[in-house]
Amino acid sequence: MPNQPKPWWREVTRGQWAAFSAAWLGWVLDAFDFTIYLLVMKHIAAEFHVGIAAVSGSITLTLLVRLLGGGVAGWMADRWGRKLPLMLSLVWFAIFDSAIFFAPSFVWILVLRTLFGFGMGAEWTAGTALAMESFPPRGRKFASGLLQAGWPVGFLLAALTAYFVVPALGWRAMFLIAAVPALLVIPIRMMVPAELSRGEITAHKATLADLAEPKVVKMMILGSLVMALGFIVYYGLTAHYTLLQLTELGLDERSAFVNVIIFNSGMLVGVVLAGIVANRYGVIAALVIPALLMVPALPLFVGAVPQLIGLGAFLGGMLGVGYSGVTPVLTTSLFPAHVRARAIGIVYHAGALIAAFVPWGIPQLSAATGMKLSTTIGVVVGAGLVLMASAVLVLRRQLTLPADALVETSPAVATTDAIALPSAVVVTQGLKLDARVQLDA
Repeated sequence: MPNQPKPWWREVTRGQWAAFSAAWLGWVLDAFDFTIYLLVMKHIAAEFHVGIAAVSGSITLTLLVRLLGGGVAGWMADRWGRKLPLMLSLVWFAIFDSAIFFAPSFVWILVLRTLFGFGMGAEWTAGTALAMESFPPRGRKFASGLLQAGWPVGFLLAALTAYFVVPALGWRAMFLIAAVPALLVIPIRMMVPAELSRGEITAHKATLADLAEPKVVKMMILGSLVMALGFIVYYGLTAHYTLLQLTELGLDERSAFVNVIIFNSGMLVGVVLAGIVANRYGVIAALVIPALLMVPALPLFVGAVPQLIGLGAFLGGMLGVGYSGVTPVLTTSLFPAHVRARAIGIVYHAGALIAAFVPWGIPQLSAATGMKLSTTIGVVVGAGLVLMASAVLVLRRQLTLPADALVETSPAVATTDAIALPSAVVVTQGLKLDARVQLDA
């Protein structure tokens, strides 16, 4: 029909695809560099004669510094555009992670991984703002799932690399490979258009006072709470998964890496499905439904039925963390453009900061209570899933209908469905996202 609007994917220009691809590849490589440590924790502990709590504590230090990196990158992105901090972050975390190849002691690993965390935090902040602002508004929910799919792809690549590299060349070679992200700076510099790098930034000069606006503060607090609960689940599922398989479950190294690959394959499916579900039924449904479905599947994930651990790994990825596919669209829709990069950096990394003690706390809780590591993981993750789903449901109006200054009621949409929440179009200095949420979904 002549008046029918064309599909959203036909609205995306070559420059917009280039900007989105730059952010997506940055996220893939960020995931690769972060997760290789999770895959070789046992080897590091054995070589330097340190306990599991110590190597787990390094993860906590990495996550603590992410907030600082996200804040600095957000300030730079709101002031000078998204491309510069994205490029700097890639070089930063590639340098410090690859330097672990030469680490003479565990103290050096702690220092280098902590500095790595700064660049890791910066990449997500600048990359997410660039990716979501580059896409046409109608396609941003799908783009959100596609962007988050970069993380399981990076984790999957890390597991595949470990499968071949660690048995043949040892754990240090994994960190030498971590230098690859620095090469991505060249195509980003050449291919991402300058006007897209500026995103939807106005002539407004970035100041700290912008972040102190009551409506912005409110959304940062609510967003950080939801992110923290999501991170508790993710770190609970992944931080000790390889270790659990190699110790308590008695699997060999390559079998453990295969299950990590299966987990990330499940997450890859889950984040894309989350974007599709969000586009059809709303962000709340895409968050809550998989989280609650994962609770009864937790025994399979932690190996209660050894023959079904592969199925548990896939469900853990698809249901346990697949809902993170809506994270970019949710966080970017909460804030106006002149504070967006800084605010989403704070929200994302404040959530990670709150949850940063989970990797260290799980083995501590296991030792203090006498519970098996598998049981401890199940308890922590199960509690996190239920709390996150409950928080999202309780706060759904605030999360999907931001402060009055950021919302413009859409009568045309509001009358389309009697079982929907009052519809709104989130208006953030030009970033419009259909925030309709189905209560029964």
